[in-house]
Amino acid sequence: MLNIPVKNIAGLATLILTLVISTQSLGESIFPKKIITIGGPVTEIVFALGEGGKVIATDTTSKYPERALILPKVGYMRQLSVEGLLSLGPDHIIALEGSGPTHVLEAIKTTGVPVTLVPELVTPDRIVEGVIIVSSVLNNFDIGSTLGAQIKEQLEKQLAMASGQRSKPSVLFLLNTGHGNLMTAGKDTAIDTIIRYTGAINSAADLNGFKPLSSEYMITNSPDYILLPQRTLDQAGGISQLKNDPILGKLKAVSQDRILTLDGTLLLGLGPRTPKAIQLLASQLFKPAP
Repeated sequence: MLNIPVKNIAGLATLILTLVISTQSLGESIFPKKIITIGGPVTEIVFALGEGGKVIATDTTSKYPERALILPKVGYMRQLSVEGLLSLGPDHIIALEGSGPTHVLEAIKTTGVPVTLVPELVTPDRIVEGVIIVSSVLNNFDIGSTLGAQIKEQLEKQLAMASGQRSKPSVLFLLNTGHGNLMTAGKDTAIDTIIRYTGAINSAADLNGFKPLSSEYMITNSPDYILLPQRTLDQAGGISQLKNDPILGKLKAVSQDRILTLDGTLLLGLGPRTPKAIQLLASQLFKPAP
């Protein structure tokens, strides 16, 4: 269950706001008007708070909402440059933890542009925490408290439904990295949380984080379902081509068309749309009897 009681979310927002204010120099405007967001989940939170009009640029992982696609891009979140960021004249950068390189963000800070890091959103608690941090930076923490409480309530209901599922099918996530290797997602990943909150079992729960897959691992696990981002399935040429794959074609989940897909923006990072992602995946896993 989530560890942040609803009644404490407002208090958390006030605490974070105090910390934000205390870290600003006296001559700076506390609340930003020209933001660069780094990391798809961070961008989604800013827009969900109704503050998308303040975003002047994003990174290439920020693909939702649609407006984020047409904003200037500062590059991939882990390959940023000082010049690329500062040339756009931001008054604040809000970045997902792991963005960088670290020395780039440190150099940005020395110019007087504040950088706020949001913990990687891999658990439901972290979603709420991320919402509160971002809303506090934007002086919108009342709305942030409400949004955080709504997400928390939705996820708790979904977890209760998941606990009541009689069948517990196993699901193996596959991701094409574009280098000819397939990856899967173990514990401490957004994928693991989404799978568990449907009531299913992550077939790769014995692993930590994202790991490359061996053919032996896939065949030995023999999951009930395969889960892929829609883009990975498209890159593979569709289900028919998966069946022709010398390794994947041996899996019962593939040969029997037990393939699950979701948009990658829903799968690869938790955020305001995580309850929707869980609902969509659960509807594929637990279809009502005809």
